[in-house]
Amino acid sequence: MIRGMTGFGRAQGQGAWGAWSWEARSVNGKSVDLRTNFPPGCEAVDFEARRRVKERFQRGSFQLQLKIDWTRDPGANSVDTRELARLARMSRYWSRTSGVAPARFDGLVAAAGAMKGVSRTGTSLDETVSKDLLAGLDKALDMLGAARGKEGESLLTLFNSMLAEMEQLAAQSALFAGKQPELVRERFKARLAELATDAAIDPDRIAQEVLVIATRADVREELDRLSAHIISARSILASGEAVGRKLDFLCQELNREANTLCSKSASLELTNAGLALKSLIDQFREQVQNVE
Repeated sequence: MIRGMTGFGRAQGQGAWGAWSWEARSVNGKSVDLRTNFPPGCEAVDFEARRRVKERFQRGSFQLQLKIDWTRDPGANSVDTRELARLARMSRYWSRTSGVAPARFDGLVAAAGAMKGVSRTGTSLDETVSKDLLAGLDKALDMLGAARGKEGESLLTLFNSMLAEMEQLAAQSALFAGKQPELVRERFKARLAELATDAAIDPDRIAQEVLVIATRADVREELDRLSAHIISARSILASGEAVGRKLDFLCQELNREANTLCSKSASLELTNAGLALKSLIDQFREQVQNVE
């Protein structure tokens, strides 16, 4: 099954040391391009995250974001004396103006901002924290991979439909191409008649010239190669591998044959069929840019 390159994954959790959340995003890219946004002190996790992304995915532009809310150390809490004094003054003021009893010390200390604690930031990660974080990363990458796989399912359906339409256009082109020799003969005779209305025309000479022109206008090889490329595309899609680069190259070959088909065309019907093929191949190639 093919995979797309657009997706999003998120995972979060917590431990005794604090809480964490991962976000993983990806969009189209020619290779694995990874940008990270981690808190200070997470260099080891950053290195391992890059390794795991490259191990899982073949193409895409990725963004990884890690947020950590460290558990505060109770022993590091202290009273903010300036804030406590300000709260005490406000309490006395409201007591005098409204008759409300002044706040007690335990009430003032419990007020927001009266206590300050030191959180763990910018510290190196121990083994337990790293293990928890990387387990969370795997969950986010699993979700990201599932989203890319879902996009791949939609693209596969679209590709099969496009390839079936290419086969129909190629079959129509083969029918139109069968009329090319006679069209070439009639046009050549008409042109000679215009250029030499009074001169006798050698039928053998006409036959020779028509043969040369018809040979140049023969599109059977192009149609055979088109059919072979369509078969190859179906085989590539069924391989289950990362096929984006292979399909991109195959689109170039398909487009080359469609161009030659149009240049050799001697009829409006065949030209229109070739142009329809070119348009369809361009659409196919545009969607291939979304395939890993």
